[in-house]
Amino acid sequence: MSSVVVVTGAASGIGRATAERLAREDLVVVGVDQDASGLQAVGQTLSQNFVKVAGDIVDRSTHERAADAAAEQGTLAGWVNAAGIWAQTRAHDLNDSTLDRVLAVNLKGSILGCSVACVRFLSAGYPGAIVNVSSIEAIVAFPDALGYEVSKGGIDALTRQVAVDYGPAGIRCNGVRPGAISTPMAEHFLEGYPDDRDMLLQSWRDLSVLGRIGQPEEVGAVIAFLLSEDARFVTGTFVNVDGGATARCFAYPPHPDIAERRV
Repeated sequence: MSSVVVVTGAASGIGRATAERLAREDLVVVGVDQDASGLQAVGQTLSQNFVKVAGDIVDRSTHERAADAAAEQGTLAGWVNAAGIWAQTRAHDLNDSTLDRVLAVNLKGSILGCSVACVRFLSAGYPGAIVNVSSIEAIVAFPDALGYEVSKGGIDALTRQVAVDYGPAGIRCNGVRPGAISTPMAEHFLEGYPDDRDMLLQSWRDLSVLGRIGQPEEVGAVIAFLLSEDARFVTGTFVNVDGGATARCFAYPPHPDIAERRV
């Protein structure tokens, strides 16, 4: 039987890049997203290796439908909680409805994904793997991101808890923490600052010691590794896919001998 992985947020960004990477490795992907047209576009690219499930990840029923679709295709072997949103949230002028939606999509959606995945893995007696997409904003602060950062910090806690509780059943749970990645969500953020776009892009490049913005497929590659047998003794941990951003506390110029060799 085919091995199947559910990927939420599969219509764009890191979720789409992950779905494409897994499909290239001959896994069947059940892609979940509210964006039905985006899922359709991915399906046209991946053909028979991709099954579409349109729905809101805040609803448990969406995850259940994804798990059912996976069961129809083969053995549910992995689950990737990649769906997420960003919205401006600050303590002093907090919009409650905006906060609720950010927490619901990012945190509750990931919790429900883990819940359904664990139920299905346990009932099948299969030691599956889960990867949650967190962010470096779970561990460091960025402007105007109160709700986003709280949600990502919660995802880190979720990842540890699932890894510890279900490790005895062979279920692994890990997380990735992307840094500045070129995604539609990043582009949406930039649209709100048209006059500052170039400055913001440069500030994102400056975050990384590699001097560039990351690509979704670079995160997808790490997710694929964490799902694979090569990572069979890796659980309850996080991989920062951030170009070294969190390895230092402030940006400083490279030594001249290094700078002249910069690629």
